[in-house]
Amino acid sequence: MDKIVTCPNCGKENTAKRYFCMECGTLLNGSLFPDKSVYEDAELKVMRIIENLKLTPHSSIIWNDTVDLCTRRVEKYRAIMRLPEIKSDDGVVEKMNDFLELCTKPEFQIAFVGTIKTGKSTLINALLGHNYASMAVTPETAALTKFRSSPRDYVKVSFYTKNEWEDLWASRTSGADAFMNEYNELNADSVKDRWIGHETIYKEIANSDIKKELATWSSSKHAEHYFVKEIEVGISSLPEDFPKQVVFVDTPGLSDPVSYRSEITKQYIRKANAVFVCVDAQKVQKDEIETISSVFSFSSHNKNKVHIIATHWDKLNKPEEDWRVQKNWLKKRLVGKGFFDTAEMAENNITYSAAYIYNLCRDYNAIDVNDKIPLMQFALIMGMGMDFNSLENNIPYMKDKTNIQSIQRIITDKLASNYKKLLYQDIEKKYLDIVYTLKRIAKEQQKETAEIIEITSADIEKMKDKVEEKKKNYDEIMENKQQLTALLKTVETATQKHLDEIIKYISKSGSLK
Repeated sequence: MDKIVTCPNCGKENTAKRYFCMECGTLLNGSLFPDKSVYEDAELKVMRIIENLKLTPHSSIIWNDTVDLCTRRVEKYRAIMRLPEIKSDDGVVEKMNDFLELCTKPEFQIAFVGTIKTGKSTLINALLGHNYASMAVTPETAALTKFRSSPRDYVKVSFYTKNEWEDLWASRTSGADAFMNEYNELNADSVKDRWIGHETIYKEIANSDIKKELATWSSSKHAEHYFVKEIEVGISSLPEDFPKQVVFVDTPGLSDPVSYRSEITKQYIRKANAVFVCVDAQKVQKDEIETISSVFSFSSHNKNKVHIIATHWDKLNKPEEDWRVQKNWLKKRLVGKGFFDTAEMAENNITYSAAYIYNLCRDYNAIDVNDKIPLMQFALIMGMGMDFNSLENNIPYMKDKTNIQSIQRIITDKLASNYKKLLYQDIEKKYLDIVYTLKRIAKEQQKETAEIIEITSADIEKMKDKVEEKKKNYDEIMENKQQLTALLKTVETATQKHLDEIIKYISKSGSLK
């Protein structure tokens, strides 16, 4: 058991291996240094760091206490790693940012991909429980649109930066003639400077106004839609069983004549937790297979996240019979290299939908007589009565046949519930990676400090050797000086004696005269 040392300043108990108090930053072994100036700068620095760490803002994680604790620690780790004294090129701060975003925004993103007129928006509306996304027969927008559960209804619009727009403009392909014609017809260039680089617009609105507000920024009839990068829609009235962490991402498409926008879609396919590829059940042909193939290529790390949904199922001549044949063909075509790994995976991940019929059934009491005609036609195909009196009674049966409720169960029971498990695993993995990286950085910096001390110590030894050498030289000089002084004294004595003898001789000579 480690020895405990009590801080002389705050009384906090610390392990003896600590230099500074973990609570206040006071040097624990200050008594070893008679001269306080030796350590006071370091002490003040540690005190300042600890005080700043106590003030580090914390984003509370209400959905899990353990994750909240880990988040709090990582926030403090990040604050330390941002200090100028700490040098690291390991991208650990980026790892921490990713971890914190994952914990604070535990989203399950489902990307919806499909070619024009495949019923992608209609399917999204069926799953959302209301017609929010535009179901126009022409493509409404090239902006990526997110739908999420929210306590408040809102629309948030972000725009391209100047550099992003320049890259987008430069990415136009040879097939962008229609894009340019529409751009010029709307005189979009006249409003470009207003919207490029515009700050994000956030508006809380009534639920009934969401569709109108969304159309303002996404409709191909409005010039400003060209400069919208992303739209986020918060909805307070989603179905009760709709998972709160699920986000629907309506992508603009993979075959956009402006390749920059296609690249955005590709990025979301890569990062999405699941991808719903919408193909028209009436014509699963070359273009549809190419779209499916592209999605698989961007999801090669996790093919099981790809779900093929054959839309417009209700428009098949004999929906149930024709679909059995078509699904078998799809399973054979979509199993193997570049597609599903097994027939079982294909069986589970290929399904159908009749979203338009489902939406009519859902809104039956609000639709007019003309909208009931498709329901009557569907009832006839499915072998039910065709009169208005029996139509309403068959609504639950028809809703069930559309398969929308089955897709909803896939989202709630299979994807979202499994995501919680995967989320915890991902959080744990990222947290341990951060801790491992920090320990390695600490060891490296400790080693670096030890090397500096070693080098400094070696320099001190060299200085000592030089001092000793100088001292030795000094001693030799002093010894030589003493010898010289003695020699001079001897010479002086001898000379004086000789001089005395001469004087004595001269004196005697004088007396003779």
